[in-house]
Amino acid sequence: MKTNLAVREDDLTLTNQKGRHPGSLPPKQERALQALISHPTLKEAAFAAGISETTLWRYMKDEAFSRRLLETRGEAISYTVTLLQRGSVEAVTVLRSLMANEDTPPSVRASAARTFLEYALHTAEVDALRARLDQLEEYLKAKEEEDKITAAKEDQAERIHGALTEEEG
Repeated sequence: MKTNLAVREDDLTLTNQKGRHPGSLPPKQERALQALISHPTLKEAAFAAGISETTLWRYMKDEAFSRRLLETRGEAISYTVTLLQRGSVEAVTVLRSLMANEDTPPSVRASAARTFLEYALHTAEVDALRARLDQLEEYLKAKEEEDKITAAKEDQAERIHGALTEEEG
């Protein structure tokens, strides 16, 4: 089911089309989950969820709750990245405008240019790392296939050896 992400002031709420997340937790745990992603401290999250900090800690040790918390945080981060991506074009436009405008104070123009270059270099580094990671993943995949073939050949050789030994005996 598709997950909808609704943001209301400081509240981050994740639901499916039926109003509940797939693999839903009991209502108290769902409230605790929402509170954890909406509040900066465990104490505040526990208070917002109407439970004690001890209960919240106990929930966090529960496998299903921990799994849902990781999923929910991942969804929240994904949503945040989407918002950042939407604003990035405007941010680049502002930086370019500041750099090009001769009426802009030199210190502001230099700062905008520095920021622009830093992010351009960072993006290039991330792209290079991504390419290296892709190469490593391809290598590991090929190595796994090679290891499976080798293991199968060794297994076949052992069976043949066992069969020959039986015939001799």
